[in-house]
This record gives sequence, C-alpha cells and structure tokens, in this order.
Amino acid sequence: MAAWQEALGRLWHRDRSMMVRLSVLGALGLALVVAGSWPRGPTPVQGRVVAGDAPAGSGQKILAEERALDEEVAAVVQAIPGSGRVSVGVSLTRTAMTQYAGHPAQAVAETEPAVSGVVVVATGAQNPVVRTEITAAVETLLQLQSYQVLVLPDETIPVGGP
Repeated sequence: MAAWQEALGRLWHRDRSMMVRLSVLGALGLALVVAGSWPRGPTPVQGRVVAGDAPAGSGQKILAEERALDEEVAAVVQAIPGSGRVSVGVSLTRTAMTQYAGHPAQAVAETEPAVSGVVVVATGAQNPVVRTEITAAVETLLQLQSYQVLVLPDETIPVGGP
C-alpha cells in the first residue's frame, strides 16, 4: 500500500499542474456519469391528447378496440384453409390516440393501438401446418413477434365437424 502512495507522491511533486488537470477531469467525468443516471420526470406534452369518446384511462375504450381487433383477426384467420372454427382474443396495452395542437386544433401526431398479445383458438390448429400459417398470419397482420402469439387447438369439436 505504501508503494503506490510513494509513487503518487513523486508524481505529485514532479508535475503538479498535470495532476490538478487529471483530478478536475476525473471529477467532471464522475459528475457526468451521476447526472446521466439521475431519474427524469415525465416530459410535458404541448397540446391535448384525444383517445376517442371515452375519458383518458378508460378501460371501455381499450375493450372496444380489443373487440374490433378480435373480429378483424378472426376474419383473416378463418380465411386460412383448414383453420375451421376460430375464436380470437387480442390484448392491448394502449389504445389509438391522436394529439392535437394549435388554434384551430390540428392533428399533429397519431399512435396506433399497442398489442401486447393474441390468443387464437381454432379447430384446425391441431394440424401443425395450419397452426404455423395462423401464427404467421397474426404476426404479419399485427406486426408482432412469435412469442406474442399463442395458437391453440379447439378440441371441443373434432376436426371435420361433429
């Protein structure tokens, strides 16, 4: 331990101005690291945000959009040959929103609904080829990753009808 203290002492006496500069740069770097990791508050948004007729945060708006997407996805999946009877459940984390600004109000930004996952139950999903086609269709339609789509066979009705 004494060896490094001696070396530092010799360096301090030899080039004091360089040591002061290095100390200042080190303190500045540490300050930047601390400032970069400091928690930030929410960013204020200029203008107003409208999310349909329901008040902001309303679960009814999300449910209405989920049902509409359920029907849209079900129609696409039923068009796949061999899919059979289909039931779809779409889960949203956010509804579509439009941001308005200015006088008169003009739309300045729109966001699509954010889909967190989809469950498809189909009688034809017992066939691995059909299950793969259903998964690919839902991924493509809603721009999802494969882990966000679950396709299950409906075993209450045998394939080919009752």
